[in-house]
Amino acid sequence: MTARGIGIFTIEFPDPTKIDYENTQFNTLNESISFQYRGVTNIQTLSTKGVSAGSDPYGILYVPELFSEGCKKNETQHVPANATRIANLPSDRNYALIAVAPWFSAQCTLEYFTAARQQTATKGFLTYLPGNSNAQPPVLNDPAWNLQDGGMWQKENTFPVYAMSSTTGDNIMDQLNLYSGNLSTVPHGEDLGRIFNSTSYVRLWATVSTASSSALPSLWVFLVIVLAILLAAIGTTSMCMHVIQRRRRNALRQRVQNGEIDLEALGVKRLTVSQQVLDKMPIVTYTTGSSDAEKPLDPCLAPGANAGTEANGAAQPLSHLSAPTTSTVSTTAFSQPTCPICIDDFEPNETQVRELPCRHIFHPDCIDTFLLRNSSLCPMCKQSVLPIGTCPVNITNMMVRRERHITRMRARSEWSAANGGMAPPVSVTVSDHARGAFGLIGRRMFSRPGVTTAVQPADIEMGTNSTQQPATSSSSQPISSLPAAPPPAMMSTNPQDCEPPPTPTQNRREWARQRALQMLGNRHAPTELDALEQEENAQPKWKRALNKVFPGFR
Repeated sequence: MTARGIGIFTIEFPDPTKIDYENTQFNTLNESISFQYRGVTNIQTLSTKGVSAGSDPYGILYVPELFSEGCKKNETQHVPANATRIANLPSDRNYALIAVAPWFSAQCTLEYFTAARQQTATKGFLTYLPGNSNAQPPVLNDPAWNLQDGGMWQKENTFPVYAMSSTTGDNIMDQLNLYSGNLSTVPHGEDLGRIFNSTSYVRLWATVSTASSSALPSLWVFLVIVLAILLAAIGTTSMCMHVIQRRRRNALRQRVQNGEIDLEALGVKRLTVSQQVLDKMPIVTYTTGSSDAEKPLDPCLAPGANAGTEANGAAQPLSHLSAPTTSTVSTTAFSQPTCPICIDDFEPNETQVRELPCRHIFHPDCIDTFLLRNSSLCPMCKQSVLPIGTCPVNITNMMVRRERHITRMRARSEWSAANGGMAPPVSVTVSDHARGAFGLIGRRMFSRPGVTTAVQPADIEMGTNSTQQPATSSSSQPISSLPAAPPPAMMSTNPQDCEPPPTPTQNRREWARQRALQMLGNRHAPTELDALEQEENAQPKWKRALNKVFPGFR
């Protein structure tokens, strides 16, 4: 317990040998006829041994006896000859005691402590450094309190030790010199003799008020400082990482808005088209520049049956689905005769078609469902139909990391191919994996179950370069002379998918639309969570919490 202050009072108590009863009651004398020293606060706690909460040290002040002649000789310079000793107090009485002694040498101080321990009634020890200063005494680890015993005096003492200022110690020692004799020799003895018995004792009494230490030990102070430094470092690092990640998110959002990056085509995030954006895409009437439009092959017919559909006895080649040419809205002539989703023919000057920004056309019912529920990419050329300047999703740190990882992988692959003399490996790219995971259509999307897709024929690739030359067979026979057959991606072995076309009384358009909706439903991607969100939520809770503090941690 740390000392907060010391109070010195003058007390009177009867000589126990002159009365026939046990008297432990003391009378505190009035300050007008006695010595009182209140509010001594410039003290320093050197040891708290033997003090518990709620038990402040108190007792009659006395000076312990020294053993060695050298210490007794040196003591005369600091302690008056008539200062109160144990001999000046009633013998064989267990009165509470507090020792007072100057700290003028290590050896003599150890002798003071030894003499004080011999008095079992000692409740505390007051000391001071000789001098004339009234300043706060030094702290415990100051060399002035070193007794050259490795701190053993603190362990051996059974009482607390408190240091006072030099001026306070000299003042108390002078008063002990005055209050050590009988009643007639103390200050104001005549007045006191008219009140108390002449055999009574008049001595000085001390009370030390203590409180729980508010100052932390040096080790705890060091630990608190280290902890504060760590917290400051963690906070600074977290703030810097948050700033960096925010800049990266803003940069990625800006690139998406500028049209430099397509998150879905890159395989970072599955996107869909809102109804507002979809309504801005024109719906036009399908027209064709040729009076005799080529009819597409029915995917549900066998190859032999399709091969038999010839004009003037000659086999007809597949329709080349090239990108449409620029024209007006209402009189545009399209060379794409079939909807790639429902595989139903467009009827010239009758069928309403939705034209995407990439100039590919579809039935509105087919493409609207796909764009609203599945993907924002054109099913033919995989170009985004979202307008430049929009970012339909909130950019997250996971998207930033995925985009940076894919970019580094592509740059490393290109560098390896350029410097190693090796061609890039013919494999599915990261974006292809993403399209497969998100249910994006293409060759895989619209191939019916049970059919393994091979190399797509060049004449049905809508997004290829218009300058691409058609492939030839091993016998150099032109494709136009070969029997016409449906593309592998549009063939099916499922009997339900190859139901016969409806009768003339049925609505073939409705039949094709229902079949397209069924195909889209079979390959519909989850709407609750995309792949990135599932991956992020699959992480342990501690890792997700750490990502909140340190964004970018993996």
